[in-house]
Amino acid sequence: MEGAAFPVEAAPRTFFGVPTSYDLAELDAHVAFLGVPYDGGTPQPGIPTGQRAGPAAAREASTDQIWYPRVRPGTSETGAEGWYDVEADRDYLVGVTMADVGDVAIQGSDTAGNYERIAAAARGIAGRGALMVAVGGDHSISYPLGQGMEPRGEFDVVHVDAHTDFLDELNGARLTGASQLRRLAEMPFVNSVSALGVRNVDRAEIQGLRELDGRWATSRDIMERGPSEVVRDAVPGGTNLYVSVDLDVLDSSVAPGHSLPEPGGLGYRELRALLVEVARRGRVIGFDVVELNPARDPSGATARVAAWIVVHLLSEIFDQPRQGVPPPLG
Repeated sequence: MEGAAFPVEAAPRTFFGVPTSYDLAELDAHVAFLGVPYDGGTPQPGIPTGQRAGPAAAREASTDQIWYPRVRPGTSETGAEGWYDVEADRDYLVGVTMADVGDVAIQGSDTAGNYERIAAAARGIAGRGALMVAVGGDHSISYPLGQGMEPRGEFDVVHVDAHTDFLDELNGARLTGASQLRRLAEMPFVNSVSALGVRNVDRAEIQGLRELDGRWATSRDIMERGPSEVVRDAVPGGTNLYVSVDLDVLDSSVAPGHSLPEPGGLGYRELRALLVEVARRGRVIGFDVVELNPARDPSGATARVAAWIVVHLLSEIFDQPRQGVPPPLG
């Protein structure tokens, strides 16, 4: 019909519809979203791959969460208009500038080259002073992402996962999603590692954690003792923190779209409460959300969960008085 208007809106081609910034040397934002479409670190055989599709699925799912006009209404300022949390009756992330820097260019089975590219992307973001939010991809990516955080100085790692991922090697391979936390613990600028929410762990991994002064808490600990006490005991206070969230820490009834489901996981509210306590414990310099495997959940529910984890953790990070909204880069 002539003159008819069609009320349609395109799905986001970036996380939350934020602007792009593909030249890291020109990055000027408080937050930088990075996709890491890599699943070459999935332990084989037996564990399904497909996590390489995670970043695209999370972008697609990130509609109507953070409202991000390029210029905020009624002002000349750029940055997020934020989002309204009806449960708290308040707005979060107002004025925080964000950019999507795209995906790491993954090249087939080139493990060393892929790790170098992942680390270089993270290093470029860290060097610009932005808070990196990476979405994977299998959990092996946390190791090169952590390597790239070196410009931020020393930090502690908080690993939220059903598994500790602390094997020294698996069938001769040392760079997989079964070992990345151990590789991080071995880096000279990582002070400590804490594994939270674990519930399926090899005895050798616990021994390795003891040897390298790692800390851990089980899903049962979180449920019975509460997130505040667990984080206080397991996570150093007042330090720089890098946080890694594996979706399998959640019960599979909440997030079925990952590659290694385990019974007895956290509910979403328990995870959110845990991340609130982590953000209050120190200064988060970057985080990742990994193991989104959209082929395992065609409904898209797990991708939506992944996007909300990003929103809720960012909201708490920028809500801390000691961090707040950083000054513009330049």
